[in-house]
Amino acid sequence: MSRDSERGASFWSLLVCLVLVGFLVFLAFEIAPPYFANWQIEKALANVAKQPGADSFGRSALRSAVRREFAVGYISHVSVAKDLHFRRTAHGLRVMVFRYEVRVPIMANVTALIAFVDRRKVTGS
Repeated sequence: MSRDSERGASFWSLLVCLVLVGFLVFLAFEIAPPYFANWQIEKALANVAKQPGADSFGRSALRSAVRREFAVGYISHVSVAKDLHFRRTAHGLRVMVFRYEVRVPIMANVTALIAFVDRRKVTGS
């Protein structure tokens, strides 16, 4: 059997595949924590939005309720005063909009910028 007729992956192609998979796993471990933190923020906003009587709360009362939920969930990497905004829908419902960015250093001078925008209608039920 001649060498030209052999088929299959060589050592170098296997090594390149392993390095590529290893890099993707590394990226996943670096980028996943901000998504888990955002999940906690979404959960906190949902808890505040469905509190009884939340639809009659003012902005300061909603901000205080969000701060309390963040304290319970140990969420400290964002600012309620800076990142929490309020909007009104066409039907007059109040919407909490939480907008923030997270910078994740990857390696050397490479950084991932992840922007999150969480919206929740304040229903009070």
